Amino acid sequence: MEAFDEKECVLVAHDWGGAVAWAFAYTYPQYVKKLVMFDAPHPYTFIRELAENPAQREASSYMSFFQQPNSQDELLANNSEKLRKMLTEPGIKKGYLTKEEEAKYVEAWNQPNAMKSMLNYYRASSLYPFEERVHKPVALPHKVFQSPTLIVWGNADEAFENSNLDGIEEYVPNVTIHRLDGVGHAPQHEQPEKVNGFMRDFLNK
Repeated sequence: MEAFDEKECVLVAHDWGGAVAWAFAYTYPQYVKKLVMFDAPHPYTFIRELAENPAQREASSYMSFFQQPNSQDELLANNSEKLRKMLTEPGIKKGYLTKEEEAKYVEAWNQPNAMKSMLNYYRASSLYPFEERVHKPVALPHKVFQSPTLIVWGNADEAFENSNLDGIEEYVPNVTIHRLDGVGHAPQHEQPEKVNGFMRDFLNK
């Protein structure tokens, strides 16, 4: 932002981008005019759910596997079969991804060291090693983020329990939440027109 001579931004993020965005917003709140999140749980509620909710711990157990040193080899085996089952085949079934787009994902995953680099997010996270860190508190510079925040949440997300939204107002008092029934982990893919409408309304306020 400083390189472009900007003083603040509207920050929009999803999943891992959301983890980075939450950390940025809580570290440099003066830079974030508004925050928009798609299925990216708040760090405080997420660690609470991992510690107290067995269903969330089970849903996140893949993180422990991703942190293993050679997990990239298993994920890329058989034309990235495991990754396709996790990430692209559900989108193809729901109609928001095509086989041609899936092929582009597979091509990107199989670039030299690409998958290892992707998994290093999990290995470098504060939840490493997973089994030991789920009961450790999250340390952020601030407890409350005051700027207007929009959360668009798919209620059928297999990665994150809906209880991640419980009590979030304690940490984000100026929050607007839209829950989408039957929508999974990527509402911006599954219902882009509805999501864009939510964003327009939020940005125009």
